[in-house]
Amino acid sequence: METNLQELKQVAKLAKIELSKQEEEKLIKQIASVVNWVEEIQKVDTSALTRLQEYFTPKREDIPMQFEKADVLTSAFNDKQDKLLKVKKVL
Repeated sequence: METNLQELKQVAKLAKIELSKQEEEKLIKQIASVVNWVEEIQKVDTSALTRLQEYFTPKREDIPMQFEKADVLTSAFNDKQDKLLKVKKVL
């Protein structure tokens, strides 16, 4: 599977991130590398493996909670767009 520039721009738009031309080129190569790796992994025959569910750590239940002082927290952000808070790029 090949990732093209148009798909990358659509994903960036959905993620609400801005990419430079250099970042676009770099990401296309990185995504292609990951996709190729996943395709290689999918070729591995795992039919002999059994699932050991009883050894997995149980996960906590995901219960949404409303933060009581959200307005105090969001007031610390200078750059806002609608209900989104903009932060500096972290790499």
